[in-house]
Amino acid sequence: MHDLLRVSDLDSSELVDLLDLAIAAKTRPHMYADTGKGRVCAVLFEKPSLRTRFSVEAALARIGARAIGAYDQAAGLGTREPVPDAAQVLSRYCDAIVIRTFDDARVTELAAAADVPVINALSDGHHPLQALADLMTVAEACCDGDVRGLKDVKIAYIGDGNNVCVSLMEGCALTGASLAIATPPGHEPPGELTGPQIVVGSDPLEAVRGADVVYTDVWTSMGQEAEADARRNTFEPYRITQSLMDAAAPDAVFLHCLPAHRGEEVDAAVIDGPASRVFDQAENRLHTTLAVFVRLWSD
Repeated sequence: MHDLLRVSDLDSSELVDLLDLAIAAKTRPHMYADTGKGRVCAVLFEKPSLRTRFSVEAALARIGARAIGAYDQAAGLGTREPVPDAAQVLSRYCDAIVIRTFDDARVTELAAAADVPVINALSDGHHPLQALADLMTVAEACCDGDVRGLKDVKIAYIGDGNNVCVSLMEGCALTGASLAIATPPGHEPPGELTGPQIVVGSDPLEAVRGADVVYTDVWTSMGQEAEADARRNTFEPYRITQSLMDAAAPDAVFLHCLPAHRGEEVDAAVIDGPASRVFDQAENRLHTTLAVFVRLWSD
């Protein structure tokens, strides 16, 4: 593995290997403590972050590597300095580059010019690190930690067909997990990502029926704040309520990539209830990100 710009940069065996490694690292973190010794990673965040920033920096620290960060567009990519020039400079200083930004083209341009691995920590179109944590959490909750058991799991994703949804689709396509998506008309994910076990529709009740996992995200992502009121009206029928959860499998779990808005995309009774695994999911961001760095620097 060189770059990780989207989940589909991996093949099925590479994805399973990463998830297995993350599960192993969660229980035996000392095994990887020196993997990144002497390594330096550039961390470029042009979007606000809590889980992504801290999971990336904590993962690097746990394997003995160091993060050097530029936040809130401090690096001036594409403004103060052309992206290819910055990529070449950072490649001389660092052993990897992590970027969290808006336009997917910026991630692609950076990776094309860099001589070290580039990891997409979120862009408008993709969120691969989130999908890795999602799949790890599902494996733990539904398959006793056996990643190969994902092929027998049904996940229902309700809400906006955004970057989180797209990366989850790519992950399900590679692991064989079934994915039923329900979005308001006009908010579907890109159509070319559908597959035999991925169904896109508009009926949330139909999507969650019999599902082992019910997943949602915020209705208004960063950069869409001006649309917030209109989106609340559009997405109101897609709120995750207890009655909707009751249509899923009896032991179904609830996921949300956070931050969450209780009373909007999910009722407090669900996200704070016994089915919720959102903080396990958030924790797993650390373990899957650590696995990515271990694999990058051990190949």
